[in-house]
Amino acid sequence: MVFLSIPLGYTHTQESVLSFATTSDVINAGVKLTPMMEQYFEIKSQYPGIIVLFRMGDFYEVFFEDAVEVSKRLNITLTHRGKVGDIEIPMAGIPHHAAPAYVDRLTGQGLRIAIAEQIQDPKEAVGIVQRAVTQVVSPGLPFDLERADSEQKFMACAARAKDCIWLVFLDFTTGDFMAQSCVDENAFLEKLRLNSPRELITFMGQWDDLPSLNRLCEHENILRTHLSADYFNKEISKPWLSQLVPGYGRDQTIKKHNDVLGPIGALAYYVGTTQKHESFMHIRPLRLSDDRGHMQVTLPTLTGLEIFPKSREHYKESLIGYMDRSQSALGTRALKRIFLAPLTDEKAICDRQDFLSHLIDHSDALEQMRDELAGVRDLERIMAKISTGKATGGDLLNLAGAVDVYLNLEKLLTGAPKFARTPLKPKELKELTALKEVIQATINDDVGASLDKGNLIRAGAHKNRDKLAKLAGGAQEELKKLEERYQSETGFQKLRVKSNNIFGYFVEIPKSLSDKMPKSFERRQTLVNTERYITDELNSLEKDMLQAKVRLEKVEREIFKALLDEVQVLSTSVATLSTELGNLDAFGSIAFTCWQDGFSKPLISTKNKGVSLKGAWHPLIKANLKDAFVAHDLELTKERSFGLITGPNMAGKTTVMREVAIIQLLAQIGSFIPAKQAELGVCDFLFSRLGASDDILKGHSTFMVEMAETAEILRHASENSLIILDEVGRGTSTWDGLSIAWALVEWLIENTKATTLFATHYHELIDLIEERKDSAKNLTVETKSVDGDVQFLYRLVEKGASQSFGIYVAKLAGLPAPLLTRAKEVLHRLEENSQVETTGSIKNTQLSFFEEASQPSIPGHLMRLEKELSRVDVMRMTPLEALQKLHELKTTWQEAKNLS
Repeated sequence: MVFLSIPLGYTHTQESVLSFATTSDVINAGVKLTPMMEQYFEIKSQYPGIIVLFRMGDFYEVFFEDAVEVSKRLNITLTHRGKVGDIEIPMAGIPHHAAPAYVDRLTGQGLRIAIAEQIQDPKEAVGIVQRAVTQVVSPGLPFDLERADSEQKFMACAARAKDCIWLVFLDFTTGDFMAQSCVDENAFLEKLRLNSPRELITFMGQWDDLPSLNRLCEHENILRTHLSADYFNKEISKPWLSQLVPGYGRDQTIKKHNDVLGPIGALAYYVGTTQKHESFMHIRPLRLSDDRGHMQVTLPTLTGLEIFPKSREHYKESLIGYMDRSQSALGTRALKRIFLAPLTDEKAICDRQDFLSHLIDHSDALEQMRDELAGVRDLERIMAKISTGKATGGDLLNLAGAVDVYLNLEKLLTGAPKFARTPLKPKELKELTALKEVIQATINDDVGASLDKGNLIRAGAHKNRDKLAKLAGGAQEELKKLEERYQSETGFQKLRVKSNNIFGYFVEIPKSLSDKMPKSFERRQTLVNTERYITDELNSLEKDMLQAKVRLEKVEREIFKALLDEVQVLSTSVATLSTELGNLDAFGSIAFTCWQDGFSKPLISTKNKGVSLKGAWHPLIKANLKDAFVAHDLELTKERSFGLITGPNMAGKTTVMREVAIIQLLAQIGSFIPAKQAELGVCDFLFSRLGASDDILKGHSTFMVEMAETAEILRHASENSLIILDEVGRGTSTWDGLSIAWALVEWLIENTKATTLFATHYHELIDLIEERKDSAKNLTVETKSVDGDVQFLYRLVEKGASQSFGIYVAKLAGLPAPLLTRAKEVLHRLEENSQVETTGSIKNTQLSFFEEASQPSIPGHLMRLEKELSRVDVMRMTPLEALQKLHELKTTWQEAKNLS
């Protein structure tokens, strides 16, 4: 392995108030350093601003300002390791076996850690042991791949190009490598949020004009790493580009989008100079993530609809968590990719449905498939360990086991549609099968077998290894024979031949027998109750044993490395195997959920527009209800694509809307859906505006966020979109909110024409919908009043709500009775005085409630007269028409006055 010593071009700021000696103090003092401290200072100088963990035997130690920082962050003891001149050296340490947990805690707080390992056997060292940094750890580059969970751990690199912003993602732990072009800064921020990288690489000053990026990184705990702008130049980054992306000059994707080489090169430089490996064979070929062919869904929509959780702790409370019955980490990651990319191609959707139908129709085979997949380990992470030199014999056995699983599944799925699969080519399968057989014949599967013990390679797998193993094992027999002979020669039955790491092999007897010990035994050590001796014969045997053991370990390591090299040659085939097993696990998870919960296969077609549901339910709510879930029927067609949902709180309006959105998304990933029957169109966008929250990233209020999200929907929605809107307008005054909601309803019906569900408490909108029955419909979740109380029936029916029952809900919430009584009085008075007029031509937007809002002091009859006058264009009227209009206005005035 080649250890690079390249000064890194990134910066990091640590904010610490130090009252201890720093490295600068030592340098400024000009004192003479010990050889160990000279080595430390040389390494530390190459990694400014990065904490250096310095391997010292069984510990990693940190010194000076690093020690102060680490002791504070980890809450461990800060002590001292001697002095440099008169300067005490602050020191803290962590056991090497516990380092992964401690390092994770440090990187989780946004720190980078350089791991300085001993790269020389201390027994072979002349003077100080050689050390070098083997890895720089950061949030995007984990220390220990064994500790990695099933989630993607992306790092990202971003750069502006001529016509777009390129955003490149790499998950070093799985090899997933993709690039996305973003049309503008909003799209860039959205893609960043959607993929949740742990680290973002840019060059200093690149995004100073985008303060929302800094706020996003702070809010999402994304570490910012700044490189020199030089490394975004493909000519300068060429050495690292060829390491991360071998043959990048021949890559057709990169050739077509040549300007993506800037951020790829910077990312390659960062990975190459921090991970210190000769190759990265586990990194997959770059894939260009293209939104074409997929329904677009933003992260706020996914979290607002609870399709994705807002935090990891609530994963099982989200739709994806509910549908995730995956048996492996590969399956969990594949399922997320499926959910993030709903299809718009009708054939691709139907192909997935056919595969799920086969699995559900053959439920025994489905359960066998899941049992097989339960034995699959994380192949992507195993390949990362192999690529980085951290693999164990157990990893290779797990790889071989995955090939066995694949072979079994091939037989099990005979006759199944192969749409969702990327089957291995015959040549790939033949090579992997041969590799599997070699691994299983070579690696010892006994628990505890390892290279350090000289028993990782199976007996019979390699002649030279077996010969050395016999020598090492034979020495043990020789020791036993020697012990028996010494017992016979001395007459001491309590004589034992033993060994330890300090003294090697020795003869031990009780102290009471020491006076009778023959002079051919040389005293080595005196203990409280025993005496220890050595002999020339024992020393010679020990030397032979150690040589045999060293040679055995060396040969086993050579055999193991040769096996790893064979795996790396087939890394592309192993990547295909990983993808295949992950997809099978993900679709098996979907099929199992659909089978268990009685989901049905929807009829979906690009020729349809709208939503037709019979007996639909919300799967998460139904699963957690003690009582039976009341299923819903809904019909929105191309002609009547708008549904206004009114009704009281707690009646289930939001549940209906979430349910419809969830069903549409599930249908477009090819899943069955929670309904007895469904006919659906194919949507290009899924939009939702649910819930109320401030946007702390942009410093916007709830109402501003609501308006901004609504504007974004109107900009991008088409008649093939699905829009879910809940209580638009509630964040401002009643009349302002009603005005906005009214105008928005008109716009959506007349201009956007998308399939829309719009929930509101503005009952004034019911009459507006009644006037447009040819293009919209009123809906409500049914309730009934019984003896002054309300019963929620939860049935969705086609009509407007008669009242909102808000005071009843307040009663259920436990508000005091006197307060509720007063609320009823105020409500009665407001209802008596409310004279909002909702009639009038849709072309004329001067509706009566606008005037009431802006001039509440004007009597109603004058407002009606003002409205009529505002419609009169005197300059275009004949004298006769003017007289006629004057008569009409007089009549209107008199009628309105009498009413008032």
